[in-house]
Amino acid sequence: MARMDGNGGPGWVAVLRVPLWRAYALGHYCKSLIWYSSELLFAYFLTEACGLAPRAMGGVLAFSLVVNGATDLVIGHALRIRAATVPAAASLHFRGSVLAGAALLLFLSTGLIPPGWRLAYALGTGLLFRLAYALYDVPQNAVLGMVAGDGLRTRLSALRFVGAGLATLTIAGMAPVFLGGDMADQAVAFWVFALVLWGLGVISAAGFRRVARAGGNGAVAGIPSAFEKGAAPVWPMRFPVGLATVLVAEFVLSGSASVFTRLEPYFAASVLQSPMARGTVMVTVAIGGLAGQAVWAVVAERRGPAVAFRGAAAVAMAGGLAFLLLGDRGAAWIAMAGGFLGAGLGGVSMLLWAAAGACVGTTGVSGHRWAPTQVFGLLTFCIKVACAVAVLVVGEVLAWREGAPGGMVVPPVALIAPMTLLPALGATVCLALASRLRLS
Repeated sequence: MARMDGNGGPGWVAVLRVPLWRAYALGHYCKSLIWYSSELLFAYFLTEACGLAPRAMGGVLAFSLVVNGATDLVIGHALRIRAATVPAAASLHFRGSVLAGAALLLFLSTGLIPPGWRLAYALGTGLLFRLAYALYDVPQNAVLGMVAGDGLRTRLSALRFVGAGLATLTIAGMAPVFLGGDMADQAVAFWVFALVLWGLGVISAAGFRRVARAGGNGAVAGIPSAFEKGAAPVWPMRFPVGLATVLVAEFVLSGSASVFTRLEPYFAASVLQSPMARGTVMVTVAIGGLAGQAVWAVVAERRGPAVAFRGAAAVAMAGGLAFLLLGDRGAAWIAMAGGFLGAGLGGVSMLLWAAAGACVGTTGVSGHRWAPTQVFGLLTFCIKVACAVAVLVVGEVLAWREGAPGGMVVPPVALIAPMTLLPALGATVCLALASRLRLS
């Protein structure tokens, strides 16, 4: 398997000096633009730009996410041999970028379809997008399992989350364009947005494939692995204890954090009065997640990943509770609380992905080793099922707000409570599981 030696491996800054990892990070940024668009804007798009009822929106997105997660499992198993090296994974990632971008464009055309057809069209194209996204996502994620050494794996995971943080920041900065305004104008804006994301995704994936094939300045050896010879496990089988703990922690964290991100546009549009305030609050959450990567990577380097993980979980808990108390006190207080919440959640998730990478090659009760695509296909399955649960919760919250008795003014806390208490609870569960994770 294509690996780099972690002994005396590159430091936090030196990772970026390797062309392969620069191209990988750029590819992850562009892929994350699509993922965080779905997290931040798809619910708002379907209800506000397409006119779907909240529960219909929840059903469409939840069903498509579960299908996407199941597809991750299938693709992760099917590609265990074909995507056993970085160049092979990069090639499959490029093909997925073409398909996922085209499907995204179709889905974000829902607002341009006659109203009577929108629910069926959104469901069909949403499923198509989720199926295509699995091919785009799983091979690129699996690269994290092709890195030797806990130190380098943590640094590379942090680099991935820097790319994801920049993507979140980009989407949050653009979100005010989509919040409010005429429904027809919003529909066109979303279509143009999808076209831009498609182009960026294909270009970045092509760059990653080119560098990976060239060898990345010696970063990729391209040596056939045991996985290429068919030693990867078959389904079904029990999970190693460490992998099972990672899956539980990521499921809880992803589901609870997804409630926050999906309700965030509604909070910005209904509670905050000015476009500047809306943009500021959403951007500070993204900035917190981005800045947190540098902080937690340094803590992990100097004090160990376990200390960094517990610290990030504690910050996420504090940020969620602060947002609950300060969410209706003005943009400055909200921005501060959101920054802490973003920093904490980003750090916990980054370290969980590094821990998942450490599970590659471990054995279950069948005696077979887990291939990179299988580990990360299973991880993203758990994440997407958790997000499906989250979107159903969001649908119920929005339906309750719409169905409030006539004349009743729904207080801001009706949005603030679920979007902050649940992430704080998720971080608490992760903190409780910390001792069972491989974080050193």
